[in-house]
Amino acid sequence: MVDWDEQIKAHMFWIWGEEDGFMKRGKEGMLVITDRRLAFISKTEITYRAHDTHSRRQLNRFQAGENVFRPAEGYSIKNLEADLDKSPDNLEVPYRQILDISQEEKRWGTLLKVKINLGDKVKTMKFSVVRGWVKYPAKDPLEFQRMDWSSLISLVKTASG
Repeated sequence: MVDWDEQIKAHMFWIWGEEDGFMKRGKEGMLVITDRRLAFISKTEITYRAHDTHSRRQLNRFQAGENVFRPAEGYSIKNLEADLDKSPDNLEVPYRQILDISQEEKRWGTLLKVKINLGDKVKTMKFSVVRGWVKYPAKDPLEFQRMDWSSLISLVKTASG
């Protein structure tokens, strides 16, 4: 169900998301942050060309030291709903299900850790922004961005509290 007054606060591209645990394979996706939920989209309706354009803009903002937490032009709540319906692999987490959210500095970049209550179990997801990819034999991140996730963390804590 679409909640008409819900707003997209940020849309991050080139996100590497993985579940915490042994032998868990990560995947590329987008992180869509609204004022009510966080969504990790690995299968999307966005065209390759539009995705490439948004990804390059995000990279340019990183290089210029600009704010990267912003909505993508032309991507609405309706698009988010369509993407969430597209695949069960896409993850939607209402803020009330987030038990803990924090950032962790690693030697290779900054990690966002989100602990999620799924009712019968608790799952920890890790997200990081990719700077470059290796494409063969499988697409994998080569480098990661260093960034400050604190504005997202405070948004989640304020909205869920």
